[in-house]
Amino acid sequence: MITKKLVDQIEGEAFIYFKMKKGVVDFSTITFPHFRGMESMLEGKNALDALVVTPRVCGICGHAHLMAAVRAIESAYANANNPIALTKKAQNIREFTLVMEMIQNHLKWLYLVLIPHIATLTHSKRVQTPLKGAYSASIAAKAIATFAGQWPHSSYMVPGGVTCDPTHVDKIKAQNHLQELSTFFEKESLGMHLDVFLSSSSSFDFENIESDISLLESDLRSCNMHLKGFAHDRFMVLGNHAFCTSAGYEEGVSFDVDYNYVTTVESYAPHEKSYARNALYKDQYFETGPLARLLEKRVPAIEHIHKNFSDSAYTRVMARVYEIAYLLKHASTLLATVDISELSCSKSKNINEITAHGVGIVEAPRGPLIHKVEMKAGIIQKYEIITPTQWNIGSSTKEAPTPAQNAMIGITKEEALFIFRTFDVCSVCTTH
Repeated sequence: MITKKLVDQIEGEAFIYFKMKKGVVDFSTITFPHFRGMESMLEGKNALDALVVTPRVCGICGHAHLMAAVRAIESAYANANNPIALTKKAQNIREFTLVMEMIQNHLKWLYLVLIPHIATLTHSKRVQTPLKGAYSASIAAKAIATFAGQWPHSSYMVPGGVTCDPTHVDKIKAQNHLQELSTFFEKESLGMHLDVFLSSSSSFDFENIESDISLLESDLRSCNMHLKGFAHDRFMVLGNHAFCTSAGYEEGVSFDVDYNYVTTVESYAPHEKSYARNALYKDQYFETGPLARLLEKRVPAIEHIHKNFSDSAYTRVMARVYEIAYLLKHASTLLATVDISELSCSKSKNINEITAHGVGIVEAPRGPLIHKVEMKAGIIQKYEIITPTQWNIGSSTKEAPTPAQNAMIGITKEEALFIFRTFDVCSVCTTH
């Protein structure tokens, strides 16, 4: 018997078709039914229009799309023998806003999606606090706005740098927002100082700590999520930042990767039309996102959890929680090293003089985001976007399941829906 389930409370919509056998999921296919056509909209437009259009692909990770677009354009400049050198100031400001966007995404996922959903599995009567997610995310948005002017859908990154020219006061404002967010996360979420949490070298012990994360960790174990939700246990990081480096990770071993081996294929959707495509590396499916990034960085606590529970739903959730703390510390370092006396933007040739192709790769909240542009005299001939959800939540055949499909096999439908959410789904990015 096949049943159709709408997955709500995500960015956009998705449907899962479950094939059940003896009360558990035998197989499932995933569809994203809404066409948006962002790539087609850009054809024939000035390449700089991508800085306005692509941030509107998503209402959650607009800065990631903006950075991928500007990196793609700067790559085209380099391929046309007109490389643009960014100042350290411009690099740090770009990365700061990206990191803060990742943090706000994780916090919304944690408080608006994961904690409420695990409560339905445990039949918990604990008071839910979704407003914590909205409040903490709003603090992150204020920090972003200090440099970007607005969130979401900012276009403040341009070829050569950023359009803002912050003062000492702006820098202090951003630091105050960051400190407020860090204090909130320590008090409400962790129940401990960031440094204590980050210094752990083993699985976290929350038994004597009263915090949201301790309750979540307990609920995950009570639902045996450390024994469920396994994907393929192979991971991919493609973006290069100060907080991560491109690499593959499988069986405890890192290996070099080359984005030229990334391909996409049509989703397998036998029950209705899906406008998504699957992303593969050397014809294999890899998991992307926080767990991939932290394994690549050899973070001791995550390595310990992974060693004990492999790529279970528990490991996936705890990695995303850990990345919030990790990125908060990184954001503090970025701000501290912003030298306001440096140039915000370097000069570049007029875009109308550029005929070339370019590739921009960024680590977004859910994993690698790739923008590819082909332009002639500054006019876009072709634009392609490959998003993280295409890696994690593609829909393939039973013989070659994607990470999310594999993770949902052999469990109840209710458990499968929860595990589906541990990948942090984004439909609108997938159907660009």
